[in-house]
Parts: sequence; C-alpha cells; structure tokens
Amino acid sequence: MTNTEQEIERLVDEINRAIQRSPADQQHELRSYASSLIDDIAVGSSVQPSQSAQIERRPFGLVAAGLALLVIGAGFALIVPLIGLSLVALGVVLAIWGGIAKWWTTRGNEVQVRGPRHQ
Repeated sequence: MTNTEQEIERLVDEINRAIQRSPADQQHELRSYASSLIDDIAVGSSVQPSQSAQIERRPFGLVAAGLALLVIGAGFALIVPLIGLSLVALGVVLAIWGGIAKWWTTRGNEVQVRGPRHQ
C-alpha cells in the first residue's frame, strides 16, 4: 500500500471517528455531508477538463437552431401550410433571439476585459 493510500485511509478513519463522536441524531446528516464532499472532489477533478472542452466547441447555437427550423418549416409549408408557417415563424424568432443573445454575451465579455469607462 502506498503512502497516499495510507493517508486516505487515515483520513477516512478520522472522519468516521469525528462522526461517531457527534450526537446520534446528526450522524446520518454528517455521513451524507462527508460523502457528498468526497463525491465532489472525485467528480470535480475528472469532469472539469471535459466541461471546458465542451464549452469551447459548442457546435449548435440558437441562431443555427433557428435557421434549421426555417428550412424545415419551409419544407413543411409546402405540405402542411399551417405547421410549416408556424415552424418558420418559430425559426425566425429563435434566430433573432440567438443573435441578440450572442451580441449580449460578447458585449458583456468586452466590458469585463476593458473594464468600466472612466469619465
């Protein structure tokens, strides 16, 4: 057994003793709390690099989804006009909303980078 494994086992035993010293009505809550802390450490160290990679390569935005609905709606408009026109309208709204959201987030990033304006 390595030193790291021994240290982890020692810490687990210490946590267990601390929980057993606490009042009986709080022991279940403390065990759950300790378990959630360990889970956060275990999951947090392995998930964070992949989360940042997913954020950087987001293939679809609201604008792209809106444009896709526009194309699908145009096709449906030829077959079922009411549904097709509804999809086209939804696509237009989604594309405009996505454009505004993208502009708003990039504007927010520029403000943070430049800082507030001084008068």
